Amino acid sequence: MKPIYLDHAATTPVDGRVFEAMRSYFCEAFGNPSSSGHAYGCAAAAAVEGGRAQVAALLGAKEREIIFTSGATESNNLAIKGLARTHPERRHLITQVTEHPSVIDVYHSLGKSGWEVTFLNVGPTGR
Repeated sequence: MKPIYLDHAATTPVDGRVFEAMRSYFCEAFGNPSSSGHAYGCAAAAAVEGGRAQVAALLGAKEREIIFTSGATESNNLAIKGLARTHPERRHLITQVTEHPSVIDVYHSLGKSGWEVTFLNVGPTGR
């Protein structure tokens, strides 16, 4: 019997269409988009910017509003700390104890930086 995979938050199979669109970047046209001193880096940077434009158009956003991150932890840090710093006059943050550790860690960090943080408990049914 084939096992059932339930941790799609950790890793998820890539849709075949996405894989095909990315195949050349995995196998041939790879490069560091932050290294603009050579052709590989320039090509990778152009591909990233093309992807950013596609995502922005899909979402009806401006290209500068699209930020790519390496994963959930970085995304959580960026979102929570960014929002907190955008509203420094609001010094009280509320979250729940059942959040992912990458979220809890951000709130602990902000708490050490002078923010008041409330961690809400949940009942037996998760409410």
